[in-house]
Amino acid sequence: MKLTDKAVWMANERRSVLRRALRILDTFSDSANDLNLSEISRRSGVPLTTAHRIVGELHAWGALERNEAGEYRIGLRLWEVAALAPRSVGLQRIALPFMQDLYETTHRGVHLAVRTQDEVVFVERFVSPERASARPRVGGRYALHATAVGLVLLAHAPLELQEDVLGGPLESFTPQTYSSGRELRQVLADVRRSGYAVSDRQIDPDFVSVAAPIRGADDTVVAALSLIVPYTESHGPGLGHLVQATARGISRALGAHRPSNMRKGG
Repeated sequence: MKLTDKAVWMANERRSVLRRALRILDTFSDSANDLNLSEISRRSGVPLTTAHRIVGELHAWGALERNEAGEYRIGLRLWEVAALAPRSVGLQRIALPFMQDLYETTHRGVHLAVRTQDEVVFVERFVSPERASARPRVGGRYALHATAVGLVLLAHAPLELQEDVLGGPLESFTPQTYSSGRELRQVLADVRRSGYAVSDRQIDPDFVSVAAPIRGADDTVVAALSLIVPYTESHGPGLGHLVQATARGISRALGAHRPSNMRKGG
């Protein structure tokens, strides 16, 4: 093998190993926190012998940990690395006092989320331990069209992404989930006009969420803040304005020049 051919082969091999390692990490989920080696191999599609070697390296580095039964779970080292992500660290630190104030005012769950491509990721939440629910969890990914924070982030996303979502299949989670691109387009226009979004039992039949945009120093929407209440409670404009006020406070602390509801577009 020529030197250049060997270099290309080695580069391809490294990329292959990295792809397989990422596939292995991607096998873990809310419903699959602890997996044995055979399950990891089956769910990732990585051959058992190769999975054994890669899992061993991930375990040695701390990306995976083992429980008493010998099963693997996500390790704290990954959390330590993820905590360095600049898009969430500064945002969380600044937003938390405002989130706590909103929680103390309403005694309902307050959530902070950002957009990554065509999904929304929750990066922080402030909830009562007695009322804490499994969803949405920090680090959890959800569809943009079915959550209030997602609707806010989609309404202010690049037009190309909006059209991709509007033109693609819209997964239904409950009978209330938006399933029509035409209807969703009108909803996004309403979100930009009113300054907040409401998701009425679209992802959970028991809850309504109200969200408002958070702007960064360049006045673009960088995150969304939401309040989640039981659908049996009132969730009129007053609740939207309360969430907006909190989001504006976070925006000002991030260096935004104008309130979130005084600018149109993304």
